[in-house]
Amino acid sequence: MTGIIIKNAEFILTMDGPDGILRRQSLLIQDGIIEAIGDYSSIVSAYGQPDEVVDGREKIVLPGFIDLHTHVAMAGFRGLASDVGDAIYNVFWPLERSLDASAAYRLGLLGALEAVKSGVTLVADHYFFMDEIAKAVVEVGIRGFLGHTYMDMDGPFSGRLELEKALNFVEKWRGHSLVTPVLAPHAPDTVHRENLLMLAEKAREGGLFLHMHLAQTERELKTVREKTGDTPVRYALRLGLLGSRTIVAHANYADQQERALLAHSGSIIVQCPSTYFLAGVRFHAFDYWQLGGNVAIGTDAPCFNDNTDFFEEMRMLVYGQRILLERTSVWTAYDVLEMATRGAARLLGLKNGVIKRGFEADVILVDIKKPHLRPSFNPYSLVVYSASAGDVDTVIVKGNIVVRGGRHVKLDEERIIHQGEATALSVLRRALDENPNLEKVLKIKEI
Repeated sequence: MTGIIIKNAEFILTMDGPDGILRRQSLLIQDGIIEAIGDYSSIVSAYGQPDEVVDGREKIVLPGFIDLHTHVAMAGFRGLASDVGDAIYNVFWPLERSLDASAAYRLGLLGALEAVKSGVTLVADHYFFMDEIAKAVVEVGIRGFLGHTYMDMDGPFSGRLELEKALNFVEKWRGHSLVTPVLAPHAPDTVHRENLLMLAEKAREGGLFLHMHLAQTERELKTVREKTGDTPVRYALRLGLLGSRTIVAHANYADQQERALLAHSGSIIVQCPSTYFLAGVRFHAFDYWQLGGNVAIGTDAPCFNDNTDFFEEMRMLVYGQRILLERTSVWTAYDVLEMATRGAARLLGLKNGVIKRGFEADVILVDIKKPHLRPSFNPYSLVVYSASAGDVDTVIVKGNIVVRGGRHVKLDEERIIHQGEATALSVLRRALDENPNLEKVLKIKEI
């Protein structure tokens, strides 16, 4: 036979219900699909010897994480905005004006590599130069729901050319095995009404997802109110932008009634907890969840939370809501892990996120041979509250091993890191030359 067997895993978290924990079982993957789960000798007896055996001893096997809002190329701005207020407008936009396609590709490689080594098997990325970032995502070997950011007012790149790039990207990448193109208007304060309506209509006609920021900042709230008389959530609802094929990032600046409207719209509401903690912003994930909303988890930009560690995002989700609500009874560890895997896959219409016969094999192995992961009484709790990106041993995407022993199987990681750092430095220098005031904002003395 051809295929991969994960042999004798300490735990398999199937995510097929809270009781779906298997002990010391094996998992057969054939042609990208989970073919069998059970005793190793029984699988080999039924299917024959596999091409490859992955040692599952002292490892937790679970579905890969689905990161539903990120900007992987922004890894190049890491550490520049942690102590700066209004970082989007004061730091990121001035820096992004100095980006070009080549820089976006190299920084995209750096960010996508960081993501997969965190156990992320799918990124929903929303950024400029998306054609280059898509190439980087494919080279790293993960799935992408990817959209070229479109703005027609404000921001680092805007106008007709960006619209053409956004529409051409969809046509170029439609039908790709790893990339699902989406339409990505930036936000209701940076895209004119007629173009928001046009992109929403094109998404409906083409069966595409719409991915946008919504109610993210006070500035957005103020701008939309001044121009439309509505709040961002009410404005988006009035324009018909919301629905089950709309990915909404953040939605922090929404009152109780607006949160109910957004939850009941069926939109996918993505929460990026580490970003909110760093920015000192309240977020309403549990409220959306209780209202029946489709809540998912994102990491946001690797420079806005200053890393991509999906384990950290899961526990920050819980910590943030316990502090806000002053209660411990929010989600269980299983609930949060379900949001990150099975729930997110369901919202995207994918047949993965569950370890079950017939499902696509997007699977990760977490090494628990470490002091902070023992004893292993509750594997759900262990994954959500104790593990970190450095504990990911193996990543399999569509049945292909992408990471083994904590290292990418094909890419030269050191080269990607060094090229990414050199590229980031070059972008920063260009930005400082073009905008000398940025040096004061960043408090940089020497580069």
